[in-house]
Amino acid sequence: MILGIDVGATNMRAGLFSGDGRLIRAKMGKTPQVNVQENVPRALVELSKEVAGEQWSSIKACGVATIGPLDSKRGVILKAPNIAEKGVDIPILSHIRRELEVDYYHLNDCNAAAYGEWWAMMNRGFRNLIYITISSGIGGGVVDNGHLILGKQGNGAEVGHIIVDVQGYMKCGCGGDGHWEAYCSGANIPVLAAKLLRDGRIRRGTELERELTESRLDAKRCFELYYAGDPGALDLLGILRDYYAAGLAGVINAFDAEVLVLGGAIYLGNEEFFNREVIPRIDRYLLLDKPEIVKPVHGDLAPLHGAALVARDRIEAARVE
Repeated sequence: MILGIDVGATNMRAGLFSGDGRLIRAKMGKTPQVNVQENVPRALVELSKEVAGEQWSSIKACGVATIGPLDSKRGVILKAPNIAEKGVDIPILSHIRRELEVDYYHLNDCNAAAYGEWWAMMNRGFRNLIYITISSGIGGGVVDNGHLILGKQGNGAEVGHIIVDVQGYMKCGCGGDGHWEAYCSGANIPVLAAKLLRDGRIRRGTELERELTESRLDAKRCFELYYAGDPGALDLLGILRDYYAAGLAGVINAFDAEVLVLGGAIYLGNEEFFNREVIPRIDRYLLLDKPEIVKPVHGDLAPLHGAALVARDRIEAARVE
C-alpha cells in the first residue's frame, strides 16, 4: 500500500493507494491556521490514520505534496504565504515519521499534480507537460521528457512568482513585487480591485464597489458580477485578462511543452471567461506554438495522485538500483 498526502493552504487530503497506483479511498480535512508548527503535522497524522484504517501497517511508502516554498530534503514548508499564520516554518513530516517508519517523498503540490497528470496522459504519448493551478494562489509543475523539474530544494516551476509587472503595482504574499500571483490569484483579486478603484482605474458607483466597501467581495463574486455585466467588474477583469495571458505565455515560452494542464477553482469555475478572453490573448505574447490546453484528469485530486505515484516510482527505482 502507498499513502498519498496533499496539504493545501485551506484543505488537506490523505489517500490510500494500491501498489499499482489505484486510489482505494481518500478523505479531506481542514488545514489548521493557528499554531501551525504543531497542529498541521498532527492533523496530517490523524487524517492519514483515519483513511488507512486497519491497513496502516501495510503502508510501504508515503508521498507528501504540500504548498510551498519548501525544503524537500528536510520535509519542511518554508514560511508559506497563503496560510493565515505567516512567517512560520512547518515541519510537515515531524509527527508522521514517528508514527510510520517508511520512506517519505516530500514535494510541491503542483509538482506532484504535474506528475500525476503526466502519468494519466502517458497513453497519448506526451513527454513534456506543464501543470498550472489558478486558485487561492498560483502554482505550477513541469515534466520534461518524463522527469519532474524539482530544483535544489524542491521549488522548481514556482510559476506564480514570475514577474508580470516590473513597476510592482501589487505586492505578493511572499513579499515580492509584481509577481503573477499578486494580481491573478483568488486571494489577491479583491485586493487588486480595491487598489484599482482607489486609483481611479475602474468605474465607481458599481455593485463591485459597494460590496468591496462592505467587505463582502471575494474572487468568486468578482466573476459573478462580470458575467452580470457590472461595469466595475468588467473593468477589473478587462485588466486581469492580460495578466493571465502574459503569465501563461511566459510559462509556455520557458518550458516548450506539448500540453498545458490548467486547473484550480478560479480556472475551472470560469472556463467561459478564460476561453473567450484569456486563451486567445496568449498568442500575442508567445514565441512558440501554443500547446494543447486541457483540464486535469484527476481534478482536485491531482496532487494526491501524483504524490502517491512519485512514492511508488521511487520505490521501484530503488529496487532496480
